[in-house]
Amino acid sequence: MKEFTVLTINPGSSSTKMGVVKGDKVIVNREVDHHKEDFAECKTFADQEPIRMAMIRKALEEEGIALSDLDAVSGRGVGLYPCAGGTYKIDELAYEHAKNDVGGIRHPASLGIIMSYKLGQELNIPAFFVNPMPTDELCDMARVTGIPGIYRPAKSHPLNQKQVAIHHSELMGKKYEDCNYIILHLGGGTSITAHEKGKMIDGNRAGDGQGPLSPNRSGDLCVDDVIKCIKKGISPDEAKDYASSKGGLLAWCGTDDLREVKAMIANGDKKAELVYNTMIYSMGKWTAMMAGALKGKVDAILLTGGMARDTELCDKLAEYISWIAPIYNYAGSFETEALGFGAIRVLKGEEEAKTYTGKPVWDGFSWDK
Repeated sequence: MKEFTVLTINPGSSSTKMGVVKGDKVIVNREVDHHKEDFAECKTFADQEPIRMAMIRKALEEEGIALSDLDAVSGRGVGLYPCAGGTYKIDELAYEHAKNDVGGIRHPASLGIIMSYKLGQELNIPAFFVNPMPTDELCDMARVTGIPGIYRPAKSHPLNQKQVAIHHSELMGKKYEDCNYIILHLGGGTSITAHEKGKMIDGNRAGDGQGPLSPNRSGDLCVDDVIKCIKKGISPDEAKDYASSKGGLLAWCGTDDLREVKAMIANGDKKAELVYNTMIYSMGKWTAMMAGALKGKVDAILLTGGMARDTELCDKLAEYISWIAPIYNYAGSFETEALGFGAIRVLKGEEEAKTYTGKPVWDGFSWDK
């Protein structure tokens, strides 16, 4: 059977992660760095597309990969309305929505769809996005709050989490759609999600002030906590910054680098030690909460993300959660694999590509209409 070759495009603020996946292997996985001056004349993220694309073409040439070798291109799915997980073909509607950032993300990651679509059109090959950032598969009970009309959105790391779930299932000789998992993405922001039979039915709102304390996110903030912040002179925007990028270890210790925090602890810093242990403790609480969402029927707990490389952290975390289910560690990021293998499953006929509808997959209950 033909081994399909897929280019993956995953843009970030200071670099574009690009990869080439051939068959079941990642043969290229690198970051193309950018500088602010590269985009000085760009008024929108979409304006950066030709500059970033030129850099990717150069990188492919350096790697000895010809554009004619590619069977498809797969970009990170950002800037869209919420949709179910899966692999989607990038059509004109998805392209226009990413270009106009209908999801209101305001992040260069929306270029993943834009760049993939344009290159696919140029080469006459299909373009895809896989398990996009706004993946929404929440069960109804996970949406409801105690205030009518206020509902919880889905906010986590679906691209990496679902790839880890698919990979682990394959290793166990099972299908993701037949398993129940709790998956912890341990990074600058930590998301802990419950996966039931292939759907991500619940999780914390990483970056919204809900979830475990993380390297640069506050974790759980009650309404009363936010009110106290405002009374202390902290603006609502500043409180949001604590929740999304300036809280957690960074606020307490002055750094979100776990290695630096552990060095502080080794030097006798009791405050750093307490906050570090609190972070692990809060991860344990949220993992147990997701076990409840799955009614205790958990096949495995899967750890991923950069902090999963920290053996001490994972050992301490296991003391809180090992009673739930066996723990497996897939440290690091598997976004290149996720983008590439998702496209290849479609090319091989193992999965049917979905069509982006241009409408939120969930838009309220019947009584809200």
